[in-house]
Amino acid sequence: MDKRILVVDSEQNVRDFLYQFLTDLNHQVVIAEDGQDALDKVEMQLFDLYIIDIFTPRLDGLELMTRIKEIQPLAVIILTTDNSSIDAAAGALIKGAFHYLVKPLDSMELEKTVDRALIHSEETEEVGTISPASLEISKELIDLLLLKGFNPDQQREFQQIGTLVQYTANEKVLLNDQLGAMIWVESGRVSVQYNGIQVDILRPGDLWGEETFIGSNSVFTDLIVETDSQIKHFSRKKLLEYFTYHDESLIKRFMINLIHCLYFKWRKAVVKIGMSPGYSTYDLNSNQD
Repeated sequence: MDKRILVVDSEQNVRDFLYQFLTDLNHQVVIAEDGQDALDKVEMQLFDLYIIDIFTPRLDGLELMTRIKEIQPLAVIILTTDNSSIDAAAGALIKGAFHYLVKPLDSMELEKTVDRALIHSEETEEVGTISPASLEISKELIDLLLLKGFNPDQQREFQQIGTLVQYTANEKVLLNDQLGAMIWVESGRVSVQYNGIQVDILRPGDLWGEETFIGSNSVFTDLIVETDSQIKHFSRKKLLEYFTYHDESLIKRFMINLIHCLYFKWRKAVVKIGMSPGYSTYDLNSNQD
């Protein structure tokens, strides 16, 4: 197949075994001794498959998986672990890991899992025609989508409607009618959670809660601040007051723009979330070839 595979493990004997085993299968193998070493390599080059030990020093395997997914949302990752961390490895499947293997590694199981993981990698690459870079919604893109058709004065007036709030790490973002459930992240990093499970990450320039302009009771997620953040809230009441003093065509334009924003985020979710779990596509516990 001649695929690029990154192997991350602190044990020399495991690295040597995986390097030789995967090289014999005609793959290009790059070795990393710890999590930070692996992250440095990923920032320089993306891989078709990642095989990561949970117990990597400097940056543990689960955190490394999260960081890789931020850079390469469709990354296919196999975790390796010993018996003491099987629960953690199994839990990582929910967060987007393809599969996990228990040490000592069995050659037949390893080859079977790697083959299926690489097939899944090819399929997600074909479906995910949107590049990882284009999945990020920059502030400039939000300006183009949300405020398309607004003249410079209208854009400035719109921004002045927002209420800027400073949040500290681990604080819950307030989403209510009074302050505003539609938010714009000015700085920091915010975790989007549904029933306690993280489903997305908001970064500077990201918009959330656009649907609340249409229906004020449509919020069903929790936002938890991961780092100190500045967030601008937009109240539905203030937005309606703003549009009252403008031509009727402006609010129609805004409604169309909201639909475009939601559609863009839907496409992003399909690629990042809908296609990233590969575990259900293949029954890795099957004895069939």
